[in-house]
Amino acid sequence: MTLAPNTRRLSRGLAALAAAALLALPAFTALPASAASGSAEGKWLIHHPASGEPLMIVKIEEENGALEGHIVKLADGPEDAICWSCTGENRNKPLAGMKFLSGFRPDAQGWSGGFLLRPATGTISPARLGLVDGGKALLMTTGRGPLRVDQKWERID
Repeated sequence: MTLAPNTRRLSRGLAALAAAALLALPAFTALPASAASGSAEGKWLIHHPASGEPLMIVKIEEENGALEGHIVKLADGPEDAICWSCTGENRNKPLAGMKFLSGFRPDAQGWSGGFLLRPATGTISPARLGLVDGGKALLMTTGRGPLRVDQKWERID
């Protein structure tokens, strides 16, 4: 069977496109693996944003497909410290064991869609998390514009 000149060009073009797609396939299949290669699960040391002094140790775990974080202990201060500035169910509850991160789901840059409880002020803010420094640190970002806060947490486990 003889193909018309336009059909032959189209056939060659489709064959070249198919070959390029097959050659690129390993790169596309590697994307999810490299994006998921790091985990935010574990223990992290949070430093005070102004002084840089150790503030608290937290533990992040996956629960039903989302990341949640609990305060393990304060780096300095009484072990029975309470969240006097919190409202609702956390008001006057011990900081140790308190959930302060919830609802973070994986996205292309890390985890987003979650909320962060700031024990110092009792406020709850939307935030995002992303691994940096080869997974040795976690960057927490909350707020926008001049109110944006970036805080780097150090992995300790």
